[in-house]
Amino acid sequence: MRLLFKGAESNIYLTKWYNKKAISKIRIPKIYRQRMLDDDLRKRRTISESRMITLAKEFGLRTPYIYFVDPLRAEIVMEFISGIRASNVLTSSICFDIGKFVSTLHLFNIIHGDVTPSNFIVNRKITMIDMGLSFYSTRKEDKAMDIRLFKEILKSTYHSSYSEFFETFLDGYRSINSKELEKILKRVDEIDTRKRYAIA
Repeated sequence: MRLLFKGAESNIYLTKWYNKKAISKIRIPKIYRQRMLDDDLRKRRTISESRMITLAKEFGLRTPYIYFVDPLRAEIVMEFISGIRASNVLTSSICFDIGKFVSTLHLFNIIHGDVTPSNFIVNRKITMIDMGLSFYSTRKEDKAMDIRLFKEILKSTYHSSYSEFFETFLDGYRSINSKELEKILKRVDEIDTRKRYAIA
């Protein structure tokens, strides 16, 4: 296996699965957590992520195929997706597609938890490659947090194109689920207000 990326929660390796190029994602033990608690947490998050990736595919979304899950080792072996991270080639069109992706998840009450361009691979279509923080929720507050995170990433990293990118993201979201969006955006504004007061 060859290490491709070392993250805060997981290491990502390039590997082979029956002579096919594949990705191995292994959650890293945390020495500051009690051993049994850490083992249980990594096990549950590994199982949850593999289920969420498979579930998203059932909604018609592009995610990697899961080849193998080892809860004890906290490892997921999945399809290798060729392409470029959306964060490196972000356009209005890609933001629109990300908006559709997130809206579809929310329609089925799945919160992504980490909606950033770096979690999408661009090829002919976009593919979401990471659902490690995803969870089920019907709360508009949780859906608002997904949208707010993407908004903040755009504002800080793609400042000159922020307005255009965020509007097309919302257009994509609206094209799937327009009924909920205005209420969710009100929650985003409320969260922003709370943050401003907290800083002050």
